[in-house]
Amino acid sequence: MAVPDMPRWSERLSVGHPTLDQHHRRLFALTDRAAEMALGAADRIAVRELLDELIRYTAYHFAEEERLMAAAAFPFLELHRDSHRGIVMRIEDLADTANDRPTAAILTETALFLSGWLVHHIEIEDFEYREFVGVKP
Repeated sequence: MAVPDMPRWSERLSVGHPTLDQHHRRLFALTDRAAEMALGAADRIAVRELLDELIRYTAYHFAEEERLMAAAAFPFLELHRDSHRGIVMRIEDLADTANDRPTAAILTETALFLSGWLVHHIEIEDFEYREFVGVKP
């Protein structure tokens, strides 16, 4: 399975908070890395390191995002947390099956999942909190 062109960060995806925007840029970079690795001959150790980094970074990002939403009294915080839990579970599922599948397949699936989720999550779900946690002019 070929990896299509990955979505790129652009200012149109800004949530108005520099820290969270930087986190999102990092998640785009991890998505790109998964796609690039899928096209090469990545070994299982490199795949595991990528997936572990992705698990750690999403946990860090989600905790920071949720902390800011809570401080801003964002009314849909629990729904957003539920979305985050689903994302973490999917990434953990990918990591759990990584040793049992060809590395290119797991990397392609990871890149496709991340690229589909990332833009959707930012544009639909994260944009809901922009007026609450965004930096005011």
